[in-house]
Amino acid sequence: MHPHHRPPTVRVIHPGLLGLVLLLTLLLAACDAKPPTSPGSGPGPAATAAQPASAAPPALTQQQMTELEAQYKGCAQGYYTGPRPGRVRYTKDEYLWAVTPEFAAAYCMPPEFIDPQLKGAEAIAYKPVFEGNENCGFGGVKEACNRAMLHGFEVYYKSSLRLPSISDTKYSHSNRAMLSNSLGLLSAHRKRTAIERDAWIAERPGIQFKFAGWGLVGVKGHRPMWPIVALYQILYAEEILPGHNYISLEGSTGRFNNPRMQKLGLTEFVIVMDRAGDKRDDQERDLRTDYGHVIHLPPAMVRQVQQVDAQGRAAFERLLDQALPQQRR
Repeated sequence: MHPHHRPPTVRVIHPGLLGLVLLLTLLLAACDAKPPTSPGSGPGPAATAAQPASAAPPALTQQQMTELEAQYKGCAQGYYTGPRPGRVRYTKDEYLWAVTPEFAAAYCMPPEFIDPQLKGAEAIAYKPVFEGNENCGFGGVKEACNRAMLHGFEVYYKSSLRLPSISDTKYSHSNRAMLSNSLGLLSAHRKRTAIERDAWIAERPGIQFKFAGWGLVGVKGHRPMWPIVALYQILYAEEILPGHNYISLEGSTGRFNNPRMQKLGLTEFVIVMDRAGDKRDDQERDLRTDYGHVIHLPPAMVRQVQQVDAQGRAAFERLLDQALPQQRR
């Protein structure tokens, strides 16, 4: 406790001393309120009005800003349009990035995005994504609504990397349900049979899957130990950047909290691509030989993904409390 902030005691103060006590109290409070200064640092930012410039670095001149922007755009393949020190106009970046040093050098990515523990891809941009439309009426409660939050991984890999595929498509956008549009408000009575659906897809280039299934798996060494969640292919595009292909994958949240998985103490997590026709459980496979491709996620990224996963789980629990109050007691 500060020596000038002792708890008050009940005493009778002589009227002649009251004014002096109040004056001393105000002076001491004023002294305490001054920001501390380090040796040689000069007065703090609120010390006087005579030195306002010491509170902030001087603004860059137009020439300095032009030169700085030229540095940010001076890489071989392109540049990053997000926020950078000294940049005034930029694109807001909602993603968590992990990139290789080579990718960062090619596109002038901020150095803090580089993670040498990323393997199997040149860059991954992660953020939580939300289902296209909000749905209500869960449990018969009209206002029990939910718009599911999902994990969203956007993967950039070298186009020279030939992954085993199940179609020849160079572009596909496979999940219209995730788009926020009016189609989510319409539903046909008659559903296509499996044969009709396959024929419908075959006639529409751009909707076919490029690869077999993807998933997020916890591993120890070369052994898959626990499947976390299946990842759905959303968008695939070849050569979306010079020399790089792109695929976006999405999967449900709330799957990291399984008690049985937590007992395994897993710290390594990978994104895996199945080989066509392989129906074995992940625990029966070997990372080195039994997948079409494996992407090793950096631990720093996984920790952030787990935080988002916990938020998704908490939102689902709140929905259950609202939709099924009796059963949840």
